[in-house]
Amino acid sequence: MDDFTSLNLFGNDEADNASEIKEDPPFAEAEKEEISVGKATEEHIENEANETVSETVEAEEIKEENATDAEKTVEEESQQDKLDNILEVQQQLSKKIETLNALFNARIMHTEHEEKIVDQMHKELQKYKEDMYAQLVRPILLDVIEVRDSIIRMATTYLAKPEGEQNIPNKTFSDYAFDLQDILEKNSVEIYRSKTGDDFTPIKQRAIKKVPTADESLHGKVAESLSCGYSYNGRTISAEKITVYYYEKPVEYNENSEVIENG
Repeated sequence: MDDFTSLNLFGNDEADNASEIKEDPPFAEAEKEEISVGKATEEHIENEANETVSETVEAEEIKEENATDAEKTVEEESQQDKLDNILEVQQQLSKKIETLNALFNARIMHTEHEEKIVDQMHKELQKYKEDMYAQLVRPILLDVIEVRDSIIRMATTYLAKPEGEQNIPNKTFSDYAFDLQDILEKNSVEIYRSKTGDDFTPIKQRAIKKVPTADESLHGKVAESLSCGYSYNGRTISAEKITVYYYEKPVEYNENSEVIENG
């Protein structure tokens, strides 16, 4: 059998028409151009937006950096001010310490100088006291020495006599008391002695013994003077030794008491 051949009913014109149909129409190219232009515009807008955002971010970062730098600057200035204040306070303290140290050293030197002056004045005063004491005591000592020499001479004179004549008379012996009294009175020493019945004065007298008495009016009075008293410039230096009366109520005597005592 012969091969089957398809019939070309429409001929080559249909094939050409089909090929023409497959080709793009004239307005498709315009649409493509519009689409490409839209895409380019969108890309441009997107790029501009991205650039704007990036610029905004950069501006904010710059602002933050500027703010951080400003804060750092303020903080550094504050720290510098604090350091300046601390240094100023330290300088003031150093000046005060130096002033106190100078005053302290001056005070030490002044104290040492005062101590030297006090020591010197003490030595001078002590020497003056010794000289004054010697000036006051020397006349008394000379008088006492003279009395002593006189007693020795008198004793030597009587010892040179024969036996039975060597006793010194009481008057000669008692006269030495007057010699000593003269010495004391020349040196402003007052000698006093109380009498029986005088008032008892504790400042000037010292009671050695109490003597009972039935006379109430004699209570506290001087009974007897045992030794003289001595005062210097109104002050007692040796009190007078006395006996003093004290009142003692007598025992009443009657017949009943006598009967009781006799049983």
